[in-house]
Amino acid sequence: MYRHFFKRLIDSILAICGLVVCCIPMVIIAICIKLDSKGPVLFKQVRLGKGMKLITVFKFRTMCNHAYEMGGIATSASDSRITKVGAFLRRTSLDELPQMFNILNGTMAIIGPRPILDWEWEEYSNNKRFARRYDALPGMFCTVDVWNRAALREDQFEMDAAYVDKLSFGLDVKTFFGVIAPVVTGAHVYRDER
Repeated sequence: MYRHFFKRLIDSILAICGLVVCCIPMVIIAICIKLDSKGPVLFKQVRLGKGMKLITVFKFRTMCNHAYEMGGIATSASDSRITKVGAFLRRTSLDELPQMFNILNGTMAIIGPRPILDWEWEEYSNNKRFARRYDALPGMFCTVDVWNRAALREDQFEMDAAYVDKLSFGLDVKTFFGVIAPVVTGAHVYRDER
């Protein structure tokens, strides 16, 4: 019942509450982004969701406009494409706040495997164990965030598969509160910090 009904209900209620509580901070963040650099406030990217369906994920923009086309994913804090405001948003995971809209439209959950780009999955497409991660909605946060937000893909995918196998209310609560410390301390955001 939790996996197929209550998880979605709880996520929707928490997302609505989160948007109400965070509406003013989100407006402030949006203003800071516009003052800091040229480009849109929101960054939209197509990623793989549940069942490997393509979904559009929303985040606050943390890099210069068209940064992805200039060099792909940022893996280092020294990446010159990351804006000043963006560096703070990444450290605190505040760039993830717009994903509450993804939760409301049913394409994401609060806790679940992190949504990745389609090309990041190509190397593992024949791995049935890792494919388990696509049996659940992707999440704003996941179990690997508790341990290492910049984990290697193999480690992340194994933890994602284990999460889907054990998915429960208790695990989601444990993960939710477990993510707080890494987010507050800004630990393990980039792979060169491992």
